Amino acid sequence: MSLSSQPSTSSSLNSDTKDQLPTIGYWRTLPTEVTAAYQLLSDGAEYIHATSTKYALVGKIDSAEGGKLAAELRKGAQLMGTGTLLLFSPECGSSRSLRHFVKQSSRAVISSLISLIRAYEDGSAQGTPNDGNNIGAQKTGAVWSACDNLRLKLPKGNRAAMTRELLIWVRDSNESIKEFDEMLALGPRDGDDEDGDEEEQYSQSEMKIARAAVNIMKCSKNVLGLVMKVCECVGESLGESKPHHENLNNESSDQKRKGLLQFITNLHGVARRIGEGVTEFGVSMYPPLDLSTKELATKKTSLLNGDVDIPSLGSTTLGLQLEYQLHSLTECVLYIKNCGLQTMRGEPIQTCYSEEVNDAVTKLVAAIPVRCKESVDGITSWCA
Repeated sequence: MSLSSQPSTSSSLNSDTKDQLPTIGYWRTLPTEVTAAYQLLSDGAEYIHATSTKYALVGKIDSAEGGKLAAELRKGAQLMGTGTLLLFSPECGSSRSLRHFVKQSSRAVISSLISLIRAYEDGSAQGTPNDGNNIGAQKTGAVWSACDNLRLKLPKGNRAAMTRELLIWVRDSNESIKEFDEMLALGPRDGDDEDGDEEEQYSQSEMKIARAAVNIMKCSKNVLGLVMKVCECVGESLGESKPHHENLNNESSDQKRKGLLQFITNLHGVARRIGEGVTEFGVSMYPPLDLSTKELATKKTSLLNGDVDIPSLGSTTLGLQLEYQLHSLTECVLYIKNCGLQTMRGEPIQTCYSEEVNDAVTKLVAAIPVRCKESVDGITSWCA
């Protein structure tokens, strides 16, 4: 089961995923319409930040006057809503990551603002100065915090947003790896006793599959790091072009650019499956492992686009999740290794990869079959 010997493949990343993931419109340099949308978000947050202070001070004394300022707060919310809608529009070419962070930040501001207004409407924040009632101050502070987070911490553009998600998945993977490495270091529990302190230990039969799962976590973390580097390399190549005497016509250049942006989109899409997959199968790894519907691993294999054999790991929840994770890891590495796209200079996309990327691809191509064998051995030991 050698990945390195496989011919160039047309991965499902080139078909199904492509239909599901809209292509991002840019990588590093923000288009004018995106910059304008961010400005609307920032202006709205600043407006709400300033007006909420006045609202809290006036509303504590006179709810009627405070109500007039509530209309001013709406203006800030409308600015933010307009900016959010623009970034969600196809014309802005925003990635799924960017849309996620924009929605998260905008909702936080609006939610805290609604909470502030309700506190004065229901009277819980009413009173007189120096009466000890600080509910209004707390609610106002929450609005300030949400506004500051949007203005200062919201990732700007696709590159920043997509990289942040990758870093979050790497962080989560590291935390899971540390947790389960510590469990494995405890060694197997005595016999079948699952009481007391030993409930955090694996049985002897579970040790192999647990160790195989942790190794898949480590492989997943490495693939996520690889995706981050590949996106950077391909993103940088978007600014390249052929020498003037070999200029591409505009149509050909646009096609190449769209193809490279689709590549980044697809690659990040499968990285999402890998990152979220670590969390999903990590939930199933707490001892004692669930033995229901377990099956022995057999010689039967499921094929990844006819190229690489991924072993069947039975029908337990953990086995199915590990099998799915191995599919995603293999698909991702092969897509990077065998992609047939060209750079803006008309060269194979692999020519823009750094030496570090090429080394990582070589190591992962060799590592994935090892992870598959470990998983088969672990399932067999567990179910024996």
